[in-house]
Amino acid sequence: MKSVLLWLLLFNAICCSFSARILAISPFPGKSHYIFASGILKALQQRGHHIVEYSPFPPSKPLANYTHVEVHTEFEKETQNWTFEKFSQIAKISNSMWPNPFGFLNVWWMTNPICKEIFQQESIKKLINSNEHFDLVITESSFGQESMLVFGNRFGAPTVTMQGFSSVPALNRDAGNAMSIATIPEMASFVATDNMTFVQRLLNFLSVTCSLLLYYNYQLPAQDKILREYYTQDAPSIAELVGNVSLYLINSHPAVEYPRPYTPNIIPIGGITISPDRTPLPKDLKQFMDSAKEGVVYFSLGTVVPVHILPEELLQAFVSVFKKLPQKVIWKIDLDSIPNLSKNVMLTKWVPQPGVLAHPNCVLFMTHGGAFSQQEAIHAGVPTVGIAFFGDQPSNVKFAEYRGIGVSLAFDNISEETISTAINKVLKNPKYKENAQRLSRIFRDRPMSPADSAVFWVEYVIRHKGAHHL
Repeated sequence: MKSVLLWLLLFNAICCSFSARILAISPFPGKSHYIFASGILKALQQRGHHIVEYSPFPPSKPLANYTHVEVHTEFEKETQNWTFEKFSQIAKISNSMWPNPFGFLNVWWMTNPICKEIFQQESIKKLINSNEHFDLVITESSFGQESMLVFGNRFGAPTVTMQGFSSVPALNRDAGNAMSIATIPEMASFVATDNMTFVQRLLNFLSVTCSLLLYYNYQLPAQDKILREYYTQDAPSIAELVGNVSLYLINSHPAVEYPRPYTPNIIPIGGITISPDRTPLPKDLKQFMDSAKEGVVYFSLGTVVPVHILPEELLQAFVSVFKKLPQKVIWKIDLDSIPNLSKNVMLTKWVPQPGVLAHPNCVLFMTHGGAFSQQEAIHAGVPTVGIAFFGDQPSNVKFAEYRGIGVSLAFDNISEETISTAINKVLKNPKYKENAQRLSRIFRDRPMSPADSAVFWVEYVIRHKGAHHL
């Protein structure tokens, strides 16, 4: 009898599990893009699937059933030499009212050369000419890499797109998702409220229309040309490849963006980068935070803008403000020292950010407004001062301001006075903390974790051979 039960249990385990081979193509050299992709791929690997990934960033440690192939491009080297003036130029476009829809051109001018290079790399040519079998292909196609969808066609596998921020007009159109331009401000828009006036609705309409015109008349033809020139003349059209995408995994949640409807093929998994098993704080950092009777201000501009390129007068403006604060300050910065730094400030090149934000003494997060940083702040219930540069950062910072969980500080108006005003406005008004904690409760309250949701829907697509009924 026992042996029969044992065999039944074993049979049940075999029937209820399967291991798929999943190809992931993610060549864009942005660390935040890697972090989002890593959250999805590691969740699938832990589920027992075999991952084959092509990207610039290898896993931090070797993983079972995880094959990584490094691919690098000239753009990656170019960004390492960008100056503050270059970042400022991009930031002025991203933060400006009228040219903002054309910010997508900045993305495509970066990603199109990357796609050309990828098809010319020996490791990719070897992959294309191989007899490999894959059950699914995951790409970041909606971030200006539509030609990467051809790998799904090459291996006869369904395709899933991952996007490290919320849906944008092009993604909504590709997925067949409705855009309520009158009630939902799109990321490319200058509008920062879902209770729009007529003028704001008009701006939103112009922004969305302009974005889509550029997408269909510039980007898709450019990606088609890349496929014909660097892959094969017989490749399917980009429109056909985009139309065959089975699923979109986007970095969103109602707590971190304006409420909007989604078709069943768009799955919000905002928070997937926040691990339930937080890295413990280093001993010196923990002691520093534990001893902060007035609290701790945490300052980080993320992984894209290296702080050492900031002009000395800007650095000294922060130094002067921090010196006058009763709070302690943790400053994540790629410098070993800064002149005139006060004793209440700790410089560090790396911190386990979720752990710092979750510490009960963390009272404020000064951030660039990246999607992951904003979500980690909301998850921890910590109010923010946002200094946006480009991409989705301006809209994230505006959202935080609209929801009453933070204030914004214009990157081109940074001075000792403006920094001090922004910090004190948040610290001296308890409403910011209360609103952040309320959003934290909403963000955490969900039927399943973001990782479990991503895994379920990816497996659903595999089980149903593309799940095009979605």
